[in-house]
Amino acid sequence: MEAPPSPRVCTLCQGDGTYRCTKCIHRPLFCSSCCRKEHKLRPFHCVEQWNGTFFEESSLQLAGLVVHLGHGGDPCPSGGLDGEDITGNVEDKWEDIEDQPKLHHLSPGTDRSCLTLVHTSGVHFCDVRYCNFPGAETSHLQLATAGLFLATVKEPRTAFTFQVLDDFIWDNVECGTSAMNYYSKLRRVTSNAFPNLVPVSSPSGKDFIRDPLSHKRKNWSCSVQHAHNQG
Repeated sequence: MEAPPSPRVCTLCQGDGTYRCTKCIHRPLFCSSCCRKEHKLRPFHCVEQWNGTFFEESSLQLAGLVVHLGHGGDPCPSGGLDGEDITGNVEDKWEDIEDQPKLHHLSPGTDRSCLTLVHTSGVHFCDVRYCNFPGAETSHLQLATAGLFLATVKEPRTAFTFQVLDDFIWDNVECGTSAMNYYSKLRRVTSNAFPNLVPVSSPSGKDFIRDPLSHKRKNWSCSVQHAHNQG
C-alpha cells in the first residue's frame, strides 16, 4: 500500500511502472508489456497495480498474460486452441457472495479459455492456450506436462499444480489439515483482505476442491504403507 519509488518506471524498459510483483525479489516495477514477458513462465506470481493513489491487488490475467502450453511458453506457431476441446459450452457455477463488492482479480473469467489454477501462492484465473500442432497431445496431457492436475476429467475448468498437492500433503501429515481447511488457507493467501470473495465451487461442485487433494493424500498413504510392507 506504500507509495512507489520516484520516478515510478519499469525495471526493464524505463516505461510507466504500473505493476509491481510481490513475489519477485526486490518487488520490481513493470509496465504491462514487460510484466507479461517477465512472467510468461511464472504465471502464479502475484502483482499489484498502481491506481493513481496506491498499489492495489491485481492479477497477471488483468495485465494481459496468456499461458501458452508447449513451445517454452511461447504461442503455438500454428495457432493455439482456446480450450474448447475440453470445456465445451459448460460453465462452472460458483457460489454468489451476497451483498459483497465484486473485485475483478478475484472473479473467474467467463471465457472458455479461462481456467482456475490453484497454486501455493493462491487461486489464479489464467487464460490458457494449447499447442495445436498436428499430432499434439490432448489438452489433458498438455496440462499434465505443464505440472497441472485436473480437478475432473469431464469438462474441467479447474486444475491444481503438483506443488500445491505436495504442499497439502505436508500440511496434512504434520498439522492434520483437512482438504477444505487447506483450501480455506489458500483463499486467505489469495486475498488476505477479502478471502470470502475468493470463489469456491457451488455445492454440486465441491469435489472440484476436495477430490484432487484427497486423491493425493490417499496415494501418499498407499505409498507409505507399501514402503512399510516392503521393509
